[in-house]
Amino acid sequence: MTKRGKLKIYFGYSSGVGKTYTMLKDAHQELRRGVDVVVGYIDPHSSAETMELIEGLEVIPFKLIASSNGMLTEFNLESALFRRPQVILVDEMAHANAAGAKHEKRYQDIEELLAAGIDVYTTVNAQQIESLNQTVTETLKIPYGERIPDFIFDCAERVELIDLEPEELLRRYREGKIVSREKAGCKAKGILKKKNLDMLRELSIKRTTERLNQVCNWN
Repeated sequence: MTKRGKLKIYFGYSSGVGKTYTMLKDAHQELRRGVDVVVGYIDPHSSAETMELIEGLEVIPFKLIASSNGMLTEFNLESALFRRPQVILVDEMAHANAAGAKHEKRYQDIEELLAAGIDVYTTVNAQQIESLNQTVTETLKIPYGERIPDFIFDCAERVELIDLEPEELLRRYREGKIVSREKAGCKAKGILKKKNLDMLRELSIKRTTERLNQVCNWN
């Protein structure tokens, strides 16, 4: 019987706090230790300094799926299972896959990797956890459609909270280090307000602590 893989989640209160960056740094450390680690999917819109960290790591090519909006890039689950590394990086666990992918949600792809005995590193934001989604939506008046069930978060072997002062995050957005300056200006008028980020940060810290007392029920 195949031993189940281990799941590590890089958890944060917002995009831009450094989840993917830290995940890639850890991948390089594992590679230096002789671990067979590959990149399955990294958001191509990540910051330039994050994308630079992909260099030197083996990358599984994206899967191209035709849609009414053209060709979409998705994580290639089939290639990952064929390659069968010790550790694979799969960014944005809550992502909804394009029509035509094997699974509807990326967390379902990750579940299949774990069942095959492959360790997975992934990233999640606070508002993407099912139990926090409604609270964030009602408080910020901004709907979030992509989310993961709580049991996946609670059953992960490790959750690493990636924290950043809200003032620093806002500065990085203003300087265009995370997205373009134009997009940053629009977002700063919505969710990217300090009071909103403070609330999300508090939720992420509280949920990370609560997880320690949760009963894991991986089904």
